[in-house]
Amino acid sequence: MPPRVIPVRSSVDFNAFVDLPFELHAASPQWTPDLRSETVSLLTPGEHPFWACARRELFLALRQGRPVGRIAAIVDDKYNAYAGLACGAFGFFECEDDRETAHALLDAARDWLRGQGMTFMRGPLNPSTNYTCGLLVQGFHLPPTIMMPWNPTWYPELLESWHLRKEQDLLAYCIRREEFTPPEQLSAEVARLKAEARFSCRVSGKDTLAEDIAIMLDLYRDSWAENWGFAPLSPGEAERLVRELSAVMDPEFFVLFFHGREPAAGMVALPDMAPLLRKLKGRLGPTALWHWWRTRAQTRAGYRIILFGIRQEYRLLGLPLLLLDYLLEKAREHPRFQWVEGSWVLEDNVAVDELIEDFCGRLTKRYRIYRRDLES
Repeated sequence: MPPRVIPVRSSVDFNAFVDLPFELHAASPQWTPDLRSETVSLLTPGEHPFWACARRELFLALRQGRPVGRIAAIVDDKYNAYAGLACGAFGFFECEDDRETAHALLDAARDWLRGQGMTFMRGPLNPSTNYTCGLLVQGFHLPPTIMMPWNPTWYPELLESWHLRKEQDLLAYCIRREEFTPPEQLSAEVARLKAEARFSCRVSGKDTLAEDIAIMLDLYRDSWAENWGFAPLSPGEAERLVRELSAVMDPEFFVLFFHGREPAAGMVALPDMAPLLRKLKGRLGPTALWHWWRTRAQTRAGYRIILFGIRQEYRLLGLPLLLLDYLLEKAREHPRFQWVEGSWVLEDNVAVDELIEDFCGRLTKRYRIYRRDLES
């Protein structure tokens, strides 16, 4: 029987929407679920600040009454006003290995977005580029790091068979401890920049963490404003992000550089909590503390660079080198530290891609954002 696609209206359907990936990916060791409560909050207008300037429709695919797929159609009015576009997004896509089901879900999202006046759709965005986004197309055998997606190998074919085409690739680079040896020429340039002492740096701490995150978000806005897909955070989203980052931040891996008193650049690397999330299976419970104790060595062995920003007027003064050098110096101080992932980086941001490669970064994963015009 063909699948039946329904809009999510009842709490029963909403719970089925949230729980579907747990059923589809239970046997996949790489799959890393977010906490179920966080997913519920993120999907709930009126509870999560993203929806103050956005709207969505959730769809569930049923086959003989059993959920077999899901998708969200999203309009981010704040992003569209900023970018001057009529962009609709699809996200939270999960599906059995079946073209008919995938196409029925994508048809439903397309029709809803057309009805909202959108001229094209892109995704997956869950629900924007400030959150988990992209479809894994390379590196399926590797588990994701914190706040990065994972999906089965058949998802790209399902989307591409519906005539979605690549709009942008997002890259993940890994630098391993045993390869922390930048080329001699680069090391000499870093030494020269340090000797000039044009910039001072400050590591964050408990007393300044909230203030420092606000500074970092301002640097992020300034440095990313002209990049593809940039979506400014609302004050409510920024406040929530401060709370979330504060809960998992390792202040030693949060550094700000200043030119005089003006913040010029900053970087935040989070400990990779993904091993713990895989153990928790989406729920906090009586065993959560035990799982944290069992995985604490893993979570401190790897980090993900989640924020990296340089104010535009300082971009050509060597700050990218100083930021990465600081991270690697800090890593050398901790025997537990084994690797850091830089993700994600825009494929067309060649300068940053080449810089990471100069610092011995290896491309390990590739995530794709797809696009389709709604007239076709």
